[in-house]
Amino acid sequence: MRRSASKKVDLRLSEHDEKIIAHDKSLAGIRTILRTGMKMLVEMESKMNALIDSEARFYDSLQELAQAQKRTEESLKRFLDRSGNGHGS
Repeated sequence: MRRSASKKVDLRLSEHDEKIIAHDKSLAGIRTILRTGMKMLVEMESKMNALIDSEARFYDSLQELAQAQKRTEESLKRFLDRSGNGHGS
């Protein structure tokens, strides 16, 4: 039995099918970008929280240092007042 030319099966994709495939690939790429971006956001949030904690500890240390400096200045003032500010009594 002989096949006629009019009954050939066309295995090529239509232009519409090619556009759908390209669109699906594009969506897959966007999904990958979104997943990567979300992972980056989680990492950034973690780093920001660590930075906030570090800044709070630094501020507390700075406050302690300021209070120690104030006590030192008061102590030095009392010492100088008792000794006549370096002048002979």
